[in-house]
Amino acid sequence: MANDQAIRRYPVPGTIVKEWIIPAKEYSAFTLSRGQILRFVDIEGKQVPDLVCFNKSDLTEQLNMGNTLLLNKRRELRQGDVLYSVTCNPMMTITGYSNEESYAYGPMCSEELNRIRYGVPGTRNCRDNFAMALAPHGLDRRQIPNAFVPFMRVEVEANGSMEIKEPTSRPGDFYDLRAEMDLLVAVSNCPQERNPCNGFNPTPTGMIIYEAG
Repeated sequence: MANDQAIRRYPVPGTIVKEWIIPAKEYSAFTLSRGQILRFVDIEGKQVPDLVCFNKSDLTEQLNMGNTLLLNKRRELRQGDVLYSVTCNPMMTITGYSNEESYAYGPMCSEELNRIRYGVPGTRNCRDNFAMALAPHGLDRRQIPNAFVPFMRVEVEANGSMEIKEPTSRPGDFYDLRAEMDLLVAVSNCPQERNPCNGFNPTPTGMIIYEAG
């Protein structure tokens, strides 16, 4: 499926404000106005995008996945659930998806984690992607919160152990999040290729900002 066909597999229920594609392993940072909806589109399938966000008028107020899990009273987030800030204010609401899988309770890949887990230094990783995306806004890699990750599939066994699995998302699958305040958003199109989170093959992610009709 071509990129333009994949990004249009599901109709956008509103007016498109901006549309672009993040290449494999790359990143993006942008602002999102309250009420606007951010749509992720998995262009080729089995690709996860990591998302972090900040209050546009106060960058010290950032996404907090611990508060998000406690206030939604669930580990696996679903449509209608809210992503909360470090001060428990609503930041984004999950408004829809064609694939419900997501990951909300662990850290992103980093140089340090990849070196410890896989014995390989100097890898591309989400924390460095976020640091590069957010540097123009005065934020460094230690100010990046844990991310919310649409399409990521992690299975938790009865004994509490966790295992990363290949995503079930197919070309064109989407995941929508509505801004509940004016936001600075950063996205790392996850470059991990040493575990199944991207099917061992990082690929592009489509991005659409739209206003509901």
